[in-house]
Amino acid sequence: MTLAGGENFEILTLRAGRWTIEATATSLESARTEAVRMQNRPEVHGVRVIKESKKAIDKLGPEDFLFEKLKARNEGKVFVQTILDAPLCEELDDLFVLPGRLTINQLMRSYLDKHDITATELMHSAKEMKRLLDEGTLINSATAKVATIHAKKTGDDTNARRDLIYDFIRDMNARAKAAADRKLPRLRDGGFQAVFERVTATADPADGEYLMRVVIANELIDTRNYFGKLAMLLQWAGESETDESDRVLDVFISDTLCNADVLRELLGHHRDLASALVALICFASGEPPDEERPENLDPEHPRFVIFELSRLIAEGRLPDSRTILFDRVKRQLEGLNPLSRGDREEEREVFMGLLDKLIPDIELVGGPPMAEAVTTRQSMIINKGGQKGLKEAAASMLPSLSDPARKTGYLLALLDCELGQTLLREDIDEHLESLLVTPPTINHIVRDKIPPNMKMRKLTSIFHRIDQSTLPDEQKEKLKTRLDDLLASYIVDGKILDKLDNPDRPLHIRARMLVSMVQPEMLPNGRASSLARAIIVKHLRRPNFESEMVADIPDPAEKAKVLRQFHEQLHRCGFFG
Repeated sequence: MTLAGGENFEILTLRAGRWTIEATATSLESARTEAVRMQNRPEVHGVRVIKESKKAIDKLGPEDFLFEKLKARNEGKVFVQTILDAPLCEELDDLFVLPGRLTINQLMRSYLDKHDITATELMHSAKEMKRLLDEGTLINSATAKVATIHAKKTGDDTNARRDLIYDFIRDMNARAKAAADRKLPRLRDGGFQAVFERVTATADPADGEYLMRVVIANELIDTRNYFGKLAMLLQWAGESETDESDRVLDVFISDTLCNADVLRELLGHHRDLASALVALICFASGEPPDEERPENLDPEHPRFVIFELSRLIAEGRLPDSRTILFDRVKRQLEGLNPLSRGDREEEREVFMGLLDKLIPDIELVGGPPMAEAVTTRQSMIINKGGQKGLKEAAASMLPSLSDPARKTGYLLALLDCELGQTLLREDIDEHLESLLVTPPTINHIVRDKIPPNMKMRKLTSIFHRIDQSTLPDEQKEKLKTRLDDLLASYIVDGKILDKLDNPDRPLHIRARMLVSMVQPEMLPNGRASSLARAIIVKHLRRPNFESEMVADIPDPAEKAKVLRQFHEQLHRCGFFG
């Protein structure tokens, strides 16, 4: 039955002991249906349907529940998740690095969440390994899925790949058992950095990092709560003093971030998926929280985890964790859930807002996998599926990006993902040709009304990005030569060097402005920069040039400073070899 009056209904889910708004519906019937569907998810322990209300969730009473269904924690079935890809593993250590762990976290999500352990804890604890192996069918199912994917990639027999994975599991179990028999120190008995140095100094170099992961796993297993684990890890990170100890902690921190409840706790409530993803992108990019960080942040502070995690990501100390967060954004974009609660037009608008965050300039946040994800989402927005839909999606993305650097960055990132290397390879070449080769002038590429130096910087950034790309060398040279020619024409036609070298200006200002023209970010090495270099060299060869350059500066100290800065500029631009 649909209630009259245009009422909305909210669907609440219970995860890790906390109720949150999961979705909305326009009728009670559709809300009940969706709630029952959500109840089947292993991580959901209860569902409720209420009328849209201004009441806080924790203030709701039985009279507010139009539908409610709860299940005991052990009612949820443990199963192996479906995965579409898995990196090839040729040795045991491949399972411990990020691609391997990410696959295990996805494949075994149901099992890990039931037992409140991370993938790395599982692989380093003999006790947890035994519990998993005792379940039998679960590990068999997981192994079969991965072996099938690997066999398709390599052309090997599926049974051979499965046997190889079983060998890894056997060796992993034996290694965990051997570590359990050692008298390893406990973190609670000493500071993190002291224990790290003790373990790595006394162990064989090949085993030091592994054993430290065992030490951390032994400590974390006692905490059967992901957010509690994360808080402990961040406290240890505050004691970490080296890149090596940071790297070990990053392994565990990134694992905790694979749990959906941890992310919800970090990000808080958002009105729709798009706003949640924007918050996640900001977090993964190291942007600080909106509120000011307390001067003496204590682990007991309710926002300790958020402030510390944000700080460590911003400092570049948690690269795996950053990758995990962007992978979450990618998978949500590739999923079927709508970005907004509104109509198709609102969906387009919020997607444009996401693109502003993901492609702020020439570098695409999240790299090639994100390029494929935004293309997939665009195909949903234009409502066209299949190969034709993906081709149209890539083409329709470009006008949305408007800026040539953003367009180029998107195309070159797309080039490095599977979709770009196969289905869209020719399309990418055509788009690059249309974007950078066909236009007759810079002004036809950079249409914004910005100063000449900004236009040249923009084209130069495109030049350098192409130079670093995986395009074939012949295509690189063609595009780079065209950009260099356009820059040279722009300089000549606009009399830019004449304006900079205006005799009415003091010589030291003219010299500084001319040298700034040949800095790497302004002009690439080539025809364009040679024009400016020729004028600079002409000045440098003048007798007493340096004396003339600072003649109008009365202060000797200032003269010396100007000359020093000028020499630094020249050196940076390669004038001294």
